[in-house]
Amino acid sequence: MTFNSSQLQQYFEQITNQYHRVYNRYANEYDDEIAFLKAREDGYTMVTDYKIIEGNEEFATSFTTPAFKLDMWYETDPYSGKRDYNRGFIRVIAS
Repeated sequence: MTFNSSQLQQYFEQITNQYHRVYNRYANEYDDEIAFLKAREDGYTMVTDYKIIEGNEEFATSFTTPAFKLDMWYETDPYSGKRDYNRGFIRVIAS
């Protein structure tokens, strides 16, 4: 996903890359469930689920690292009502 602001794009890439680096390190040694638990012990999680964001229920992916929490959710096409997985919103909060 790309964002209008280069600063938001950089946050997105840095935070998601940090999570995947930690998770993949464990995934090389363990199955997916154990890798997820090991990464979570280190303070790194990724969860995709419905979440209330700014008063609206959104289908979101949330990344947590020791330094940041990132929520990413998608725009909805006004005609079809389907999510556009190439366009969306991001919220970054320092931990």
